[in-house]
Order: sequence, then structure tokens, then C-alpha cells
Amino acid sequence: MQATTVAAQGLAEAPYTIANFGISLSSKGKDVPEAKRLLKFQIENLNLALLNMQTDLSLEFVKNSVHTSSQVQEDWEYVKNNREMRGYALTYSLSFQIEDLDKVNQVFDVLTSLSEVRVANPTFGLKPAQREKLSKKALKNAFTKAYERFETECGVLGLDVNEFEIENWEVNYHDSRRGNRVAGAMAARAATSNAVYESAAMGPEGPVGAIGPGGMDSIDLVSGLAQVIVNIEVGYAKKTTSVVTPKTVE
Repeated sequence: MQATTVAAQGLAEAPYTIANFGISLSSKGKDVPEAKRLLKFQIENLNLALLNMQTDLSLEFVKNSVHTSSQVQEDWEYVKNNREMRGYALTYSLSFQIEDLDKVNQVFDVLTSLSEVRVANPTFGLKPAQREKLSKKALKNAFTKAYERFETECGVLGLDVNEFEIENWEVNYHDSRRGNRVAGAMAARAATSNAVYESAAMGPEGPVGAIGPGGMDSIDLVSGLAQVIVNIEVGYAKKTTSVVTPKTVE
């Protein structure tokens, strides 16, 4: 039986629609109750700051996106080459999402200006329904490419494409949640300070808004594009012809 397998890769892109933020607080005490008391004051200040930020920026968090967690660990220190337990360390983490990506820079600026708060790099994503739609688009793109390659093979080999049918297939999805521009911005952050930036557009005399006269006016957080990549392998085989033997009526 004549058969062949054709592979192709499909790609679909769309702007991100959600920004994810994560922040944390920590405190230490000789025992857990003391660490909790110290942390409670920080959490109250953080909650007030978040409410003020929402009011000042006319901002809403995505429904059901606010999550909190806490973790307790023993606090050990080396004293004169001896490891001694000093008490307990308590960490409080909070995460939330926003849909207004135009305000990502403002939110990040507010969060990084808060004292005793550690801020993670913002990440970008899509709602599940939007990502599913993008996956279908990438799958269609991959299959179209695979079929076009199969048609080309048949044409070169002098075969009739209509004499073949799909015998098997295998699909692999790869969801990328960060565009190339964001990856570059993340690398820039590691080399500078506690911020994620993308280089400004190049002008005749160098980067527009680069550090110098005019300051950092054009250096901002960017989201890039959401990507879904689909790899597909389609196996084609020659159609089988069923032979029907007529029954003899006696």
C-alpha cells in the first residue's frame, strides 16, 4: 500500500489581553505569632495601597483573579560558622490580573514604589476562550500547509491526490505566553534595575528617549504578541477499494 507522512507547523498570533501581577511581603520573628503580628501591619498597608491604586487609576482587577497565600519557614543564620535557628520567617503572596494593558506601566510603577514589597515581573496572557480560538486558527494553518505539501509531492511523483486519504495524524500544541519583544525586555531588566523595559525606537541620532536629555520618556513595559504554535504530522495512504460480490439467487 502506498503511504507517506507529511509534517508542517502552523502559527497564530494575537495581542495579549491580560496582564498578571505578583507581589509578596515577608517578616521574621522569634516565633510564628510574632512574625504574624509584624506581617499583619504590612498587609494592611498593602491592601490600602491597592485600593488607592484602583481608585487613582480607575482600575478593576479581573473577576476572581485575586489570590493570596502564605508560607512559614524556619529562619536559620550562620553565627561564627555555626548554623543557628533565629526564629521563623513568614511570607505572604498576592497575585491579580488586569485587562487594561494601557495601564500596565502605571500599575508596575505604583507596586515598585511601595516599601517592603517585592514585585515579580509582570507576565501577559489570554483568557481560556481566546487561547482556544487561537489554537484552532494555528491548527488550521498547520493542516493547510501539510496538505499543500502533500499536493506538491503528488504532483512531482505523478500521483493523483484524490486517490489518497488520511490514515493517521498527530498534533502537538505549543502555547507561548510571552512575545519576543517581552523576552528582550526581560533581559534588559536583569541588566539594569528593578524594572522591565523595552529599548525605545531608533531615531536618526540613536534611541529616542534614551537616557540623556529628555530622560526615559519612551522606555515602557510592552506585552508583545501571544503565540500558539501547532506541529502536525498527517499520514496519507492509498484508498482501499471494496469489492462487493453479488449474491446468486437460486
